[in-house]
Amino acid sequence: MTHGTDLSLYQQGAETSTSSVPDIPRRSTVRTSNSWPENEPRPTGLGLIHCSLQHFPIRKRLRVSLLKAEGLAGKLKPELEIHAFCKVSLAPGGKPQNSIVKRGRDVAFNQEFFFDNVLVDDLSEKCLAITVYHQSPQKLQKDVIIGDMYLSLKSLSELRSKKEVKIVEELKYRINSKKLGKLCITTCLEKKASRLTINIIKVEDLPKGGITGPPDVCIRVLLTQNNVTQTKQSRIIKGTCNATFKEAIMFLVKTKSIDLENTSIVISVHDLSRTIAGDDLIGSVYLGKLAIDKSEHEQWKNTMEHLGKEFKGIHHLKARVEAPNVHVTEATSDSE
Repeated sequence: MTHGTDLSLYQQGAETSTSSVPDIPRRSTVRTSNSWPENEPRPTGLGLIHCSLQHFPIRKRLRVSLLKAEGLAGKLKPELEIHAFCKVSLAPGGKPQNSIVKRGRDVAFNQEFFFDNVLVDDLSEKCLAITVYHQSPQKLQKDVIIGDMYLSLKSLSELRSKKEVKIVEELKYRINSKKLGKLCITTCLEKKASRLTINIIKVEDLPKGGITGPPDVCIRVLLTQNNVTQTKQSRIIKGTCNATFKEAIMFLVKTKSIDLENTSIVISVHDLSRTIAGDDLIGSVYLGKLAIDKSEHEQWKNTMEHLGKEFKGIHHLKARVEAPNVHVTEATSDSE
């Protein structure tokens, strides 16, 4: 059973290296990073987590077997020697449990975690969370998040029949959607020049970015009017959570009311230090047809109704909503 991810890149082909976990059946073994053929594209994300789950209804216990992690941090910080450990928890209500610390980007944990008082009916409401950290070499420094995975147990029907379910999932870097930061802009429509000017003033309170540190900030503006799309972007300001641009981005547009009502604008803030990991978006602001927040609706309304005047707005960045990528394979069941 597969959920979302195409794991054709990870299928069995070559012999696995010594870092592979021996208790995974060969038919569902994921090739380790050390054995990746040179002529095949390698995942450049934040890494893969291999684990298995099994529920024991009589004991009211869920077992999570943390098997291994591969390609941790991808191509980010290649000079950094990673000391990896995982926090495993069952939400809501489960206390996080820490794994042992392993050195390297391809590591075998082979460690079991048990969560008690988990009824069969509870499986529909529980979520498994595994967060992978790089342990700071200094005691006073915080450990840095590499990435995490969240898995709803509701969709895993095999758990209800005491079968062991093996999971392979890509790590993602998830930012608190309520703390993405703010964007300050001004907008002005000029009728005679058929021009829309968006002044990117500044962004504030951006998240630090996990293992990469403060972001390398770039802002992209995508404008679509009557099914014609234009895209422009700002310069890059490196290594900061508060970037002042004071930069004007201009578009040629039609200024009739019917055209302006059929206009959508997406202003997205990116961390280019994370581009190589496959997803550099921090958050976005929407004007025109796509507007969500009151501040977005009001800024575009004022801009349309008062041509030639400049209007300022401060908007909270919003996250992109996406489904988790999970690969599930059925394993042989264990007896209680």
